[in-house]
Amino acid sequence: MKNNEQKVMLTGVRPSGNLTLGNYLGAIKNFVMRQNQYKSYIFVADLHAITSPRDPAELKTAINDCMAMYLACGVDPEQTIMFRQSDVLEHGIMGFIMTFQTHMGELSRMTQFKLKSQNVGKNGIDTGLFVYPPLMSADILLYNTDVVPVGLDQQQHVELTRDLAGRFNKRYGDTFNEPDVYIAPVGNKILNLQNPTEKMNKSDGPNPGTIFLMDDLKLVRKKIMSAVTDNESVIRFDESAKPGISNLISILAATTGESIEAIEKRFAGHGYGDFKREVADAVCGLIGNIQTKYQRFKNPDVLDAILTRGAERARIVAAETLNRARVALGLK
Repeated sequence: MKNNEQKVMLTGVRPSGNLTLGNYLGAIKNFVMRQNQYKSYIFVADLHAITSPRDPAELKTAINDCMAMYLACGVDPEQTIMFRQSDVLEHGIMGFIMTFQTHMGELSRMTQFKLKSQNVGKNGIDTGLFVYPPLMSADILLYNTDVVPVGLDQQQHVELTRDLAGRFNKRYGDTFNEPDVYIAPVGNKILNLQNPTEKMNKSDGPNPGTIFLMDDLKLVRKKIMSAVTDNESVIRFDESAKPGISNLISILAATTGESIEAIEKRFAGHGYGDFKREVADAVCGLIGNIQTKYQRFKNPDVLDAILTRGAERARIVAAETLNRARVALGLK
């Protein structure tokens, strides 16, 4: 299926709100660290963004802000092909094809559908919420992807992609590469600071438990210093007994590269106040650096040039893969 030996890494991001510290530590950081080891793609999933109604002007701004933030986080457009999903029309056609490989039971078991369908409005559930996972699979399969770096909450989507690729290959012949998921050993699921049983979600809106990459640094520090802990006053990693402290340890480890064991040893005998201050210093240093770089990449003309050039390069590979699938199906 693959014409070269270089492995492919791909990730997509939906422009649905300000990125969080969890987005960075769980996925973006790992992509940036590995982008020079792979043929790398990153795209803004603007088609996924319209599975529910969006204000067009707000969406356009969100798309540019999203890509500017990824550049600020260290994505290099010389090493990584960056593009808008909707600029490569093959995504929509392949998404339609992959929908026909998917069972309704598989879609109804997807975590995002189950969570969001619990809050059904008067008009019911949007079809887009139900059928977007096959489009997500198409996004991955179009580029013969080997590795998809994700947080734990997105692992299910890559597993579905593997299932659909295997199903298609069995029915129609060897066509798609079956991707693997990469989940960072540390920082793969950063939790809400006020409710450390839920993930830090970018759709939370203003929230004392969620750190956004564009938060004022004083607010970032306040959120960390106010994070929920426990009454034990011992800094040790135990997700079931000490979820709040464990979450802060994960944040510090993922931000600095220090191991969890080293952090536990270094803070033995220290109180929670000292520990939180160090977490706040590390996170504020990281986010402050990202915010400074973000201002450099906000120029719409610069962003458009990068994304247009990236789409031209991506379209070559996507068209080849779609053509291969059409031949396998007997459509061509």
